Amino acid sequence: MLLDNNLFLAPIPPHVQRVLDVGTGSGIWAMQPEWVPPNVHFEIADATLTWPWKDNYFDFIHIRYLFGSVQDWPALFQEAYRCCAPGGWVQSCEADIHFYSDDGTTDSELALQKWADLYEKGGAETGRTFFLQQEALQERSITEAGFTDVRIFDYKLPVGGWTNNRKLSELGEYVRLTLENDLEGYTLYLWHNVLNWPREEYPQFLAAMRKVIGNRRVHGYMMVRYVYARKP
Repeated sequence: MLLDNNLFLAPIPPHVQRVLDVGTGSGIWAMQPEWVPPNVHFEIADATLTWPWKDNYFDFIHIRYLFGSVQDWPALFQEAYRCCAPGGWVQSCEADIHFYSDDGTTDSELALQKWADLYEKGGAETGRTFFLQQEALQERSITEAGFTDVRIFDYKLPVGGWTNNRKLSELGEYVRLTLENDLEGYTLYLWHNVLNWPREEYPQFLAAMRKVIGNRRVHGYMMVRYVYARKP
């Protein structure tokens, strides 16, 4: 929905032969049908290490939502550059998980302040930042790797259906449901295992987050940045 029914922004030709999706997770989106496309296969590899593919191999490398899992972003895009064919494209999509608002309605929400604190301190402790946009890590790392024709696109991702824009309101409801349904999945490890914050406060934090996310008077949104570039 955010991309108007497009799967990507990079201007790749219609008949590319080799496409790599980095950070695909379980790949359930491609395995749910009874018929699995014969040209789709999965490889388990650590994207933060040397990639197991030869040089100049892929026509399009798609990287999405690795925030909080990468220590060395320049090294990641150096591998992408090595494995990308000349004339091929790389695209990176990452979210800034701060909650923003244009009318100040998020500023006084203590749960959102705790949310930001969790990721700022958790990322500092693990050495894996959750805030790539603040450091321009995507575009800087892509440029340093050697890619050219770099393009940057920023989108506001509303949390909840508070906006009057019909498309964004529907999108915001999906975002709200996603956050509400998996708040523990996003926060539990950092809270308990990395920062060792008080366990008795965790259920209260979850309840407060669900309350503020569901409050249509809080006009919160996150920022999502798409960066794509070409290998000369």
